[in-house]
Amino acid sequence: MNILQVSAPKSGSFWLNTILRKTLEQKGDHISYYIKSRPEYEHLKKESLSFKDQAGTDMLDIEENGVYFRVSSLLKEPVPNISAYSKKATLAWTHSTWCNKTSEVFSFFDRKVCIVRDPRDTALSAAKFAFTPYMKQHYPSSYNSVEEYFSAEYERLLEQWVWFYGNYLLHKNDLDLHFVFYENLLKDFHNEYNSLLKNLGIKLSTEEKEKIAEEVSFSSMKEDSPRHLSKGKSMKWVDKFSSEEIHTASEKAGALMDIFGYPFTPEGLEKQPHVPKEIPEQQLKKVLEKIKWRKLH
Repeated sequence: MNILQVSAPKSGSFWLNTILRKTLEQKGDHISYYIKSRPEYEHLKKESLSFKDQAGTDMLDIEENGVYFRVSSLLKEPVPNISAYSKKATLAWTHSTWCNKTSEVFSFFDRKVCIVRDPRDTALSAAKFAFTPYMKQHYPSSYNSVEEYFSAEYERLLEQWVWFYGNYLLHKNDLDLHFVFYENLLKDFHNEYNSLLKNLGIKLSTEEKEKIAEEVSFSSMKEDSPRHLSKGKSMKWVDKFSSEEIHTASEKAGALMDIFGYPFTPEGLEKQPHVPKEIPEQQLKKVLEKIKWRKLH
């Protein structure tokens, strides 16, 4: 079995990747990596990147003009043959939004899993991450502080979230895409994990699931990747946002937040986000039509 994980940046991508990897290892499945078969890997693996063995992670960029394998800002080259790639990259990862090549590329993977995080927390995390040593070296910002970055980019990040997840939700059934929610993994890991296992067609014992839950806790993962992980919390926006910033999120991303079940205000935080039983396609199309997506990236 091969898996493609899908996520917007700073939405729990590394966490999901760790969960998937630990699950396949527990099941006894061999994980192979395309990038590790490339001669460049021997040099790239010596680089100090954002998380342990980032150079050995199969990062896939799916774009209108082609499909590329990538290692941070250090390497980006066209995938010569996507069929051959998908056989070697049995746990691939993409931050790419939906485009006209998405369906074709996704068809080469047995399972596709998408992780979603509250757009307000995603924006906060993105602003903070922009000033880590890794980002300063590989993707330097023109801003002078976390606060300046957040103030300037907040609305764009909200619309980017809508464009990214709105499109994937709209095409969920065609892409055979399973959604996982960051907040649910934090609050009710076992229930969210059981749903993921069901989608993957994997059965584990109670003891095996408990073992993985411990191994993928933030305290355990941070020991291996302190440069990449923060504290692993949700609803940070409740304490950090002004009433105006809360209103901006409702204005820019409220339609999709409502579809997923994210609360607009601190009231109702006990609600768990979810995928609706019936996807409101017409509503999603209207929301997406209003976004000038070419200005978001």
